[in-house]
Amino acid sequence: EDDFIELEVHPRYRHNVARMMRVVQAIAAKPALNDSQTRLADLADRLRDPVTAADASLQLEALGDSAVPTLLEGVQSTNPELRFYAAESLAYLDRVEAIDPLESAVRNVAAFRSPALTALQGIEQSLAIDALKRLMEEPSIETRYGAFCAIRRRNDGRSALSGRTLKSFSLYSVPSKAQPVVVVSLRESPEIVLLGEVTPLEIADFLKLPGGILINSDPSRPNELRISRFQPGKQDQRVVVPPNVAAVIAGVEAVGGGYGDVIGMLRAAKDRDYLKAQLAIDPLPAVVRTYHRNQGDSDSESEEDSDSDSEKGSDSEKDSDSDSDSESEKELESEKDSDSEKDSDSDSDSDDPQRDRS
Repeated sequence: EDDFIELEVHPRYRHNVARMMRVVQAIAAKPALNDSQTRLADLADRLRDPVTAADASLQLEALGDSAVPTLLEGVQSTNPELRFYAAESLAYLDRVEAIDPLESAVRNVAAFRSPALTALQGIEQSLAIDALKRLMEEPSIETRYGAFCAIRRRNDGRSALSGRTLKSFSLYSVPSKAQPVVVVSLRESPEIVLLGEVTPLEIADFLKLPGGILINSDPSRPNELRISRFQPGKQDQRVVVPPNVAAVIAGVEAVGGGYGDVIGMLRAAKDRDYLKAQLAIDPLPAVVRTYHRNQGDSDSESEEDSDSDSEKGSDSEKDSDSDSDSESEKELESEKDSDSEKDSDSDSDSDDPQRDRS
């Protein structure tokens, strides 16, 4: 009797092995043929109930093609949760009918954003790339960068992105009508992504970086920046580049800078307001989020806002710092008021007001 089973990961589950294991666990052991229709009918009923829909969709996915009509009925639901579960299972069965409802889930429901992007990423048809490209036009930075990553991870995705490989990282420029942003990856592959029309750097005089790297502007040549690197015992390195961000990034590497030097340059430029576009560090959608069933999508969106705000790099760090400072000032004022009340009336008790910081 065998007590060891070896499973081969299907390509569509390559980026979601955990889901494949849940689907395997949902496979019924030797179901009787005459019970197949009864089981499908039961799962169809369970797919209509938000409490049981997630489990029902996994079992339907495990049944394969015979469950497609039931899942297609599920994506017609007006309930966004039920529609998402059905569409997600259809995606792993490589059905194009999953694309539109998954695109809608990414755009409108933050709690489903990450799994929906992963599901779109695995659909083999090129229509999935078209949907992901549309999502790169969304105002949400995590939606745009999440869609970008989903395309990049596909076997056929890199040809759909305009990128170049430098010595230690990749650089991408992605056209978009949404607000421009410079994205830096510290978690996945080393890459910098320019989303939208990022304006040139506006360096007033110079920008000095660690490692002996210096970026100078010349008032007589407003369309040029001089990047130099001075190291003891080594020949000086110099390049002249236009002030657009992609050229400056390539220039820093041309004088011997690495990925860390480029990130340091972007941070320093943002701190000094030389970089006008937003700088975001790893603004990927959170993998695990809670969908508040009774309160609809709005709570999910507010949750997305709080999550993405913590991931948007220097701009958000500054805002967070200023918010913390103002909050501390409020607390100090509250403590002073409380002390004053105690002095004026020793018999009265005063408690600091509790604030909701969510």
